[in-house]
Amino acid sequence: MCVRRYLLILWFSILVHTVWAQQYNFRNWTIADGLPQSDITDLLQDNRMRIWVATRGGISLFDGSSFRTYNRQQGLASNNVSTLFQDSRNQLWIGSADNGLTKYDGQNFSTFGSSQGLPATAIHSITENNLGQLLVATDSGVYRLQQNRFIKHDKLPPQPYLALHTDALGTVWAGSKENGLYKISGSEVQHYKSLQYKLPSNTITAIYSERTDGKLWIGTSGGPAYLEDKTIAQLPLPPSVTHPLVSDFTQDAYGKILVALQQDGLLSVDQEQVQHLTRANGLSSNHISALLLDSEKNTWIGTSGYGLQQRRAQWFMHYFTIGDIQEPHITALAQDTKGTVWFGTANGEAAYMQNGRQTTLDANVWPPGTILYSMWVISPENVWVSTSRGVWNLRPRQAKHYTTANGLPADEVYFVAADARNNVWFATAGGVASLQNGEIKRTIVSDDPETGKAYHIYRDKQNRLWFGTEKGVYLLTQNKLHKVPALQKHAFTEVRAITEDGNGWLYFGGYNYGLLGYHQPTGETKLFNADSGLPGEGIKSLYADRDNNLWIATNRNVLKADLAYFHDTRKLKYREYNGQNGFSGLEVSYNGITQTPDGRVWFGTIKGLTQYIPELDRINKAAPQLRLTDIRLFMRPTDWQQLGYRIDQASGLPVNLRLPHSKDHITFYYHGICLSDPARVRYRYMLEGHDQQWSETSEQPYATYANLGPGTYTFKLKARNNDGYWTQQPLTYTFSVVPPVWRREWFIALLLLLVTGSLISVVRLRERSLVKMNTLLDMRVKHRTRMLERKHREKELLLQEVHHRVKNNLQIVISLLNLQARHVQDPIALEAMQALRSRVRSMALLHERLYRHNNLEHINLENYFREICESLYASYGITEEKVNLHISVPPINVDIDTAITLGLVVNELISNTLKYAFPDGRDGRLGIDLEHLRGDTYQLIVWDNGVGTPEVRDQQQSFGLKLVSSLIKKLDGEINFENINGTKTILHFVLPS
Repeated sequence: MCVRRYLLILWFSILVHTVWAQQYNFRNWTIADGLPQSDITDLLQDNRMRIWVATRGGISLFDGSSFRTYNRQQGLASNNVSTLFQDSRNQLWIGSADNGLTKYDGQNFSTFGSSQGLPATAIHSITENNLGQLLVATDSGVYRLQQNRFIKHDKLPPQPYLALHTDALGTVWAGSKENGLYKISGSEVQHYKSLQYKLPSNTITAIYSERTDGKLWIGTSGGPAYLEDKTIAQLPLPPSVTHPLVSDFTQDAYGKILVALQQDGLLSVDQEQVQHLTRANGLSSNHISALLLDSEKNTWIGTSGYGLQQRRAQWFMHYFTIGDIQEPHITALAQDTKGTVWFGTANGEAAYMQNGRQTTLDANVWPPGTILYSMWVISPENVWVSTSRGVWNLRPRQAKHYTTANGLPADEVYFVAADARNNVWFATAGGVASLQNGEIKRTIVSDDPETGKAYHIYRDKQNRLWFGTEKGVYLLTQNKLHKVPALQKHAFTEVRAITEDGNGWLYFGGYNYGLLGYHQPTGETKLFNADSGLPGEGIKSLYADRDNNLWIATNRNVLKADLAYFHDTRKLKYREYNGQNGFSGLEVSYNGITQTPDGRVWFGTIKGLTQYIPELDRINKAAPQLRLTDIRLFMRPTDWQQLGYRIDQASGLPVNLRLPHSKDHITFYYHGICLSDPARVRYRYMLEGHDQQWSETSEQPYATYANLGPGTYTFKLKARNNDGYWTQQPLTYTFSVVPPVWRREWFIALLLLLVTGSLISVVRLRERSLVKMNTLLDMRVKHRTRMLERKHREKELLLQEVHHRVKNNLQIVISLLNLQARHVQDPIALEAMQALRSRVRSMALLHERLYRHNNLEHINLENYFREICESLYASYGITEEKVNLHISVPPINVDIDTAITLGLVVNELISNTLKYAFPDGRDGRLGIDLEHLRGDTYQLIVWDNGVGTPEVRDQQQSFGLKLVSSLIKKLDGEINFENINGTKTILHFVLPS
């Protein structure tokens, strides 16, 4: 039974056969984009990679991004331009349709007409012979330029000529309007006409030589022909060609000859296999007037009335019009065992492709509007389709439908697949289920209560089933779903795609989570997201093809990653495809990638189907052509000529730029010509003399430098094309910033001479003055020194006298106290007067020491404490043999106020000890220890080994100890008592620095 019959039974439908409309990648420019006029008459690429476009409104210079138009106002002989040619001296020749010829040398326009020997008629074609002479085809004959005048060609008859061409051997070919083709080789002329040489017509409209074997192509009003082995053969035309008039030829990047038809589209000729391209294939018009292959191997197409087109990225072929499918939003993509591509849409439509023909399956199996999510084509007799309304299994004479009523977790079924035992598995919005022995069973999850939505099922090379779900990745083990521990360390959910390469790596695509790789033999994982350079995290589909590439479809683009590079480096190196560089299908659907046996990769997109042809894919190795477009001061348009600089007419930039120091804010504007994809050009720059290294890669077309110091600088610029190739030699521009007058060498030298001379004169005068001043100063210093010494001695004598008087007065007070004590009978009063007398004596001792010593500012505490103790011993009638005295005081000096305070404290504590510590004439020891603790803090200990003080609290309330507490507060200190084996009084205080 034939396949058609099976499908008829299978789908219960009528098959609709249509030829797929193949659409290619074209980029369009019209008047709205800057063209001066929409009728393109000729195209040319100059030696600087720029495209010149001839129109009936002048010529336009195109740099890949914008057009710059020249017309009569700039110096053209006419706006109605018919042909373009660049000679061996890089001069541009512009032929008009009504007013002769114009030459453009990059700076100026020069016109040629009847006064230069050229009739002011239409110029149809221009070429240059092997002697460097310019040849021009006109309505009255062919003219050659000799010594700035045009002379009619003597070997060609005077008649209208439409085409001129010089081949690689230097042979000149001339195509006449009505009389066939002429070949001029040296002095010989050969004439080809239709009757003798089987030309399609005697009206020759275009001539072209192939790059490879030199085959000559001849365009006529009756179609194309080619000259090979001295024989002219006509090219068989497809039946779809009804108007065969040829307007131009070119050869594309793959060696195919492209033939432009004036009214009937484009012919692509590959070894006499002819493909006819029209508007159905993406052309903006069937009226083709000019063709050009640029240095980046892009094909440019000029049209009559529809502007300019560029054919690029020929490795992508699109099918956006698919038979009678109104909205080809592809949501399901699969292939059967024979490589036939099957697909379903978001509107419930389904079709397949076989032998270049599409078969639309107009089925009524499911309700209209049902979304087809995936298709598993076992054979034309056994097809599984997962949809938004359950799963269908389509077989001859039956279509079985599975829904929640049959045990499915949900009617929304995203994927269907089979295991090694031919059990059918379903990924649904309610989890995972399987069909085993005719019964649907829901799969148990061991790690979580549920998986959430299950999106994808993948059977690896070991026949294990992996499931991509809303909550992550699960592996089926013993009919249960388990999470893989190695994947748990990554917060990776919403897994919509899974694939596997030949090296044991599994790849999981998480929507908004990026790409996760897992090496099953070692357990190694690798995560790629926006932080690691992945251009899009919303991964919708993954596919590892047979050429060791990993295809990654995101919601923004399609990436082709090199898996061999990943295996070696664990890094992702990829080529990006999007709408700007050929992948115009926009967003790829979930599970929307497959590869057919011929090696071609198919993508299901929201606009239809896209086919990738790997053998046509090529890398653009042509680095961008760089040029500086402008230089500005303070980021404002600058008229350099008005500032007095000479201008390079070719670039419009100042020559030998020397900026004054006040104008050190400079901005460079630049452009890199990349005709394949100008939006993806990137730049790096540096200012030699200012920068130590190149800048970061940037897309901005300008660089600004401010506050430049005086010196010479060189601006260097590099650019990268759409495929990552950088310019080998940077563009350079050298300029300098002139220092101010006071920083110039001659000014500094002159200033140094003046300063040196002045300094010498000043030094000599100063020396003389200093000798006199030094003599006078010596006298004054000696006199002043004597005066100061005298005053110092007087001051010391005065202070000594003061201390002497104070000591004498205190001695009088002591004597008065002694006299008064003789008349006091009360023992308490007598004791108080004795204590008072000892306190006054301690102060008197201090003033006596100051009187006896020369240093009036510092007192030696050890000697001072010893004198106080000796005075108290004498007062209480105790000898040191009885109470041994130990004084340990470091050699420090204090001021008079601090000495008086410490003297009073010691006086009170020693008095208490001598009165109470040794009753009944007991022997003992008495000690004073002063210790430096830290910083300005000191510790004073007065101790004895007497009987102790049993009632310390009462003593603390005595007048003496109150006085001690008061005095010690004056020194920011505190006092403590210990009553162990005698009495120990510990004082902590602060001595000022």
